[in-house]
Amino acid sequence: MAAAADVGTTPAAGVGMVVVVVGTSPAVGVGMAVVDVGMSPAAGVGMAAAVVVVTSPVVAVDLAAVDVGMSPAVGVDLAAAVAVGTSPAVAMAGTSRGDAADFAPNERIASSEVVRVEQPAPPVAVSPSGSRVPMRRPDGGGSVSKAKVKLLVNHFIVNYRQASTIFHYDIDIKLDKSSPKASDKELSKADFLTVKDELFRDESFRRLSSAVAYDGKRNLFTCAELPDGFFRVKVRSRTYIVSVEFKKQLPLSQISELPVPREVLQGLDVIVREASSWRKIIIGQGFYSQGRSEVIGRDVVALKGTQQTLKCTQKGLILCVDYSVMPFRKAGPVLDLVQKFVRYIDYRTTLNKNQWENLKNELKGQRVTVNHRRTKQRYIVKGLTDKPASQITFVDSESGQTKRLIDYYSQQYGKDIVYQMLPCLDLSKSKEKQNYVPIELCELLEGQRYPKGNLDRNSDKVLKEMALIPASRRKQEILELVNADDGPCRGEIAQQFGISLDVQMMEVTGRILAPPNLKLGPSNGQPYTLSIDQPNCQWNLMKKKLAEGRVLQCWGIVDFSANSEQYALSGNMFIDKIVKKCCDLGIQMNHNPCFVHLSDMAVLSDPHELYEELNKAKQAAVRKNQKLQLLFCPMSEQHPGYKTLKLICETQLGIQTQCFLSTLANKQQGQDQYMANLALKINGKIGGSNVQLFGASLPRVSGAPYMFIGADVNHPSPGNVESPSIAAVVASVDQGASKYVPRIRAQPHRCEVIQRLGDMCQELIGVFEKRNKVKPQRIIYFRDGVSDGQFDMVLNEELADMERAIKTKDYSPTITVIVAKKRHHTRLFPKDMNQQQTKNGNVLPGTVVDTGVVDPAAYDFYLCSHNGLIGTSRPTHYYSLLDEHGFASDDLQKLVYNLCFVFARCTKPVSLATPVYYADLAAYRGRLYYEGMMMSQPPPSSSASSSSAGASDFTNFPTLHEDLVDNMFFI
Repeated sequence: MAAAADVGTTPAAGVGMVVVVVGTSPAVGVGMAVVDVGMSPAAGVGMAAAVVVVTSPVVAVDLAAVDVGMSPAVGVDLAAAVAVGTSPAVAMAGTSRGDAADFAPNERIASSEVVRVEQPAPPVAVSPSGSRVPMRRPDGGGSVSKAKVKLLVNHFIVNYRQASTIFHYDIDIKLDKSSPKASDKELSKADFLTVKDELFRDESFRRLSSAVAYDGKRNLFTCAELPDGFFRVKVRSRTYIVSVEFKKQLPLSQISELPVPREVLQGLDVIVREASSWRKIIIGQGFYSQGRSEVIGRDVVALKGTQQTLKCTQKGLILCVDYSVMPFRKAGPVLDLVQKFVRYIDYRTTLNKNQWENLKNELKGQRVTVNHRRTKQRYIVKGLTDKPASQITFVDSESGQTKRLIDYYSQQYGKDIVYQMLPCLDLSKSKEKQNYVPIELCELLEGQRYPKGNLDRNSDKVLKEMALIPASRRKQEILELVNADDGPCRGEIAQQFGISLDVQMMEVTGRILAPPNLKLGPSNGQPYTLSIDQPNCQWNLMKKKLAEGRVLQCWGIVDFSANSEQYALSGNMFIDKIVKKCCDLGIQMNHNPCFVHLSDMAVLSDPHELYEELNKAKQAAVRKNQKLQLLFCPMSEQHPGYKTLKLICETQLGIQTQCFLSTLANKQQGQDQYMANLALKINGKIGGSNVQLFGASLPRVSGAPYMFIGADVNHPSPGNVESPSIAAVVASVDQGASKYVPRIRAQPHRCEVIQRLGDMCQELIGVFEKRNKVKPQRIIYFRDGVSDGQFDMVLNEELADMERAIKTKDYSPTITVIVAKKRHHTRLFPKDMNQQQTKNGNVLPGTVVDTGVVDPAAYDFYLCSHNGLIGTSRPTHYYSLLDEHGFASDDLQKLVYNLCFVFARCTKPVSLATPVYYADLAAYRGRLYYEGMMMSQPPPSSSASSSSAGASDFTNFPTLHEDLVDNMFFI
């Protein structure tokens, strides 16, 4: 998600209130969008405005959808913060004028005048009749368990007046084309918020100014009726046409209906966000308080806050409140930031090329104000000037004379620029109006998120220590935040709408499921049955064999750490240790490598040289009439060239690789366990099976050929507007549910629906049939990474595509569709010390909750399947959307939990069902291929398009080498 933040005050909430404009990804769902919690001082200083009420009949007005994922550089272009001056020099200095004389008196306008506003778009097409909807719960929940446990859940009951009614209005804001400042530029969220605030200063609206909730786009919710019609609103020198149209009354009594109408929940969500935002910085669903801050670095503070989600549960309307920590940039003089890059600063200080580049990257997109003017106008930093302040000149449009910038500031503002050898900040709003301001006159604003990727090692460590706190401390932090004076659902807005929040966590009863018996390698000719008796559900492979150990005859080493002095791999020791561990576990590994080459870390930075080094290993095996099964690639440190290495080996050469850090392999402490972990990955990659499930552990599935399918989509990082999304689908191809085959495809940027899912599933069924001589008759489709609002997409687009591709007259397998969600904020806490729990206070593996806090209209449950060692465990939220196998709650929960035990890389259950986990790994591997491919391309020329070849074109995405296409290379 990209977000834009604007900090200011609101008359309704009192001076000092923080205003944040945020953007959310479409995947977050309806009702979690932009919230206005005040207005910028820039919009209120020196500003007069006129609001014109229109009494003519209301006509429908269309407003194009606002981008809900814009970057900070786009999202905070305040309409009220327009620099207006009498000369270029004045505009450069950032002065502005906005006098009452600029505005015409109130005037009446008719609807016929609003011809400049586009006609309404056709209504959104509804799903065709007969489309699938998510199934309902088939029973009252599960009952089977080895123990029960009393839990507290971070859900808080939202109280509301049943007789209350919310009034929903559509508000459409457009720039009047006849306005002197009219332009074709799309209005920003900050523009919408400023205009809305100005509208509610008019006496017709003022009485409800503290009882209105606005989502920053088209939806306005109030607790009383508003005048509707068209209004002309003037803000500084711009004029806007605002249409306010009544949409619907939303009685809160509808909350007791199932399913709860989406529009009621959406309205309440906007209201609760508004009522929770007093004096807060809002980032997405996060609300952060300046009063709960801790310095974690030279220019970084960490703010404590909450992540909030409104939802309906079996126990009623609740607000899920979780503890959160977010790094923010320290507010203050930009000059302080300069000292981060130079040892000492005085009037002679200059920046070299690297310092200039680093400072520019640090400041670009940041919001600043200037201290040489009375009005604290806000600007977004576009960059730095190439020249220092002392060398910058401009032509005064009034006198025609060339002036030095530093002379202008001295004469106009009485500011003698001390650090003349430093560049200026480029605060220009357009190329026509350059605005260069000396660094010492600029100050960074509060509430600007600091990118976690830019934190230094120490700041990152402190942030993690603050975030990954034990369950007992997290529970206490949440309760303190909810009970605070500025906690959720507080203030006048909450009172006006009649909503409040219980301040005690909800109590539920959880069940602890028994772990499955696992199948390991033969002992005395018979498969070994492993019974798990530890509360943490871990098992030990000492003196045991893997379920299916393979033969590793031809393998090699390309040692990139060889020239790293004390970090170089102890080669002979490593070979002895890994061969012994593999043989102990039943992997027949040849003690003598077929190829050993001592390389260098620098090779990883040269794709051509790297290809040559890796190809030598493959050709060495070919000369011995063998096929290279595995290539070890030790490195002395994590290196970006890892991406290129995987791309070359897996798409061009067809080589399985095992990369690892030489420092960890050399380390004596924990070395045996480290070698065992490597051995588990090796066996999976060369086609073996580490652990398997018995048929009894797969209720309603075993007894006929079955296949587990996992699917996920990996999206580019926030701010990336070109890279494709990567879809991955994996499928089990054995009866032990331990061997999986992947398919990885690139698709359009941020496209969530998996394109060509049917084709990929058809290929995977073909692989299954080839290996088992029969097609699967039962398919369980696990889908990761979708929000509640995308369940319809999974059922009516993805599943429909799958069925069209695989079902024929002679083949029609039964299908169950399960969604796994990790991106939620529900946490389970043992009620007290008397309840069963892990050593650090987390719930035990196998803890399931399917009553009270679950969706009353869905078939869902929370399962904590792993042993949380650090911080507070996050349960996975599973939804069954479609079930053609007739799973009761107990059977479905048992199946999902047991599938967490066959993850090849460890000897303990993982937090996510293995098919979904593997799909996530495969999609991430596809992301590495794309990034490795882009790293290998030459930089585009200056004349080339900004989207260089391959940047936005996903059709040239590399395909897997035929030798690896059906292997588990991604684990």
